[in-house]
Amino acid sequence: MTDDGIRRTKTGIPLPGPDRPSRPDWALDETNLHKSMDAVPLFMNSLPEDADENPLIQALQDLAYDGTPEEVAENFKNQGNDCFKQGKKFYKDALLFYTNGLEVFCKDDKLNETLYVNRAACNLHFGNYRMVLTDCAHALKLNQKNVKALFRSAKALYALEMYKEAIDCCEHALNADPDNQAVKDEQAKIQAEFDRKEKIRLEKELREQKIREKKMMIEKALEKRKIRTAATPGFKPDHPHEIQLDQDLDQLTIPTFFLYPEHNESDLIQAFNEQDVIGEQLAEIFYEPAPWDPEHKYRPETVQTYFETEDNGGNIGLMKAGLNVKFLTVLQHSKHVLRDGIARFIVVPKEDSQWKKDWLAKYGK
Repeated sequence: MTDDGIRRTKTGIPLPGPDRPSRPDWALDETNLHKSMDAVPLFMNSLPEDADENPLIQALQDLAYDGTPEEVAENFKNQGNDCFKQGKKFYKDALLFYTNGLEVFCKDDKLNETLYVNRAACNLHFGNYRMVLTDCAHALKLNQKNVKALFRSAKALYALEMYKEAIDCCEHALNADPDNQAVKDEQAKIQAEFDRKEKIRLEKELREQKIREKKMMIEKALEKRKIRTAATPGFKPDHPHEIQLDQDLDQLTIPTFFLYPEHNESDLIQAFNEQDVIGEQLAEIFYEPAPWDPEHKYRPETVQTYFETEDNGGNIGLMKAGLNVKFLTVLQHSKHVLRDGIARFIVVPKEDSQWKKDWLAKYGK
């Protein structure tokens, strides 16, 4: 305790007490340091609304632009470099400094070249690849052998999957600096990715070509047999099976539904050969009673098989198909339409019933 009644440290600094605040009014708030520093003009991240009326802020702004354009641009470049060296958290500040340097429009081409290349490095980090290419293009206009501009252009082009252009940039960079290992590594990476994507592309093209060729052969086979076809707009099959052509035997197999409307059931034959007869297929289907036919009423000899017909006016009819009728005969019928690449047969009991009468009535029979 000193003579003035205030407790002090050994060096004479007053200690907090009941009549003395623990911190002076001018001290920064240590619990919210960033906010406190933002209130100090020298450390402000953004200008307040009354910046135009604040002489201290105006003086600091004027100080930043004090000197020749070249000196001002050099100063902004150095500040940008300092921020960039501090790490990714400060890249945004570095980008702003480089932009300020370019907006001075100094006449030092070498300095402007550096500012463009450095700003490109920031934009590369933020994924602004088009801006990277723009900045590097400006730098290359000033110096077409700027290896950093070519290198960063290659990185941006790689990110945009413009592999040929990226490889070209690497080649130009290596022409200027043949021993640059970073460029060599980048070129190798880009080339490997380009080769991988090119392989995938060629394999896809080959698959698509084979699909087109197969489709054309099937279309020709259907046309040769005079089988009428139609496609329903927007139709998507709920199975993966398609019409197939055995080129050696010159025979078609077609996915075919056997429908049982009385029980709202069906069977899908994945590949019904055009040369098979309907009765043989029914014999395979009804070899054992279906779960929905415990009384075994559905057998080749106790059912009738129909297929729908369609005339040129779109009118739907019904026609019987005997057990000994070949599948191809049905397909070639003048009123049969192979719609959406799927054949359909309707199977009902031979015996008369009220359900059958009502069902036939729908077709005008």
